[in-house]
Amino acid sequence: MREQFEKTPETTAQKVLKYFSLLMTLAYPILGLYLLLSSPEQIALDPKAKIGVGVMLMLYGIYRFYRTYQRYFKANRTTEQND
Repeated sequence: MREQFEKTPETTAQKVLKYFSLLMTLAYPILGLYLLLSSPEQIALDPKAKIGVGVMLMLYGIYRFYRTYQRYFKANRTTEQND
């Protein structure tokens, strides 16, 4: 039973994936904010489409952060508490 909670060291690929996921959680909201604040000359989209896509990107970034936190950080915390 204790073997389930033994902490296994992360491989390099897992570390890269974890930090890439964190980077993307920042990239999506920043891109969404850029869309919302950009002038019509910078990005030639209908204003309603810009708002819709910008808000969706920001919400998706928040969702990705939640999933990344649940997968990589909350799981590590519960295994450390069970030791």
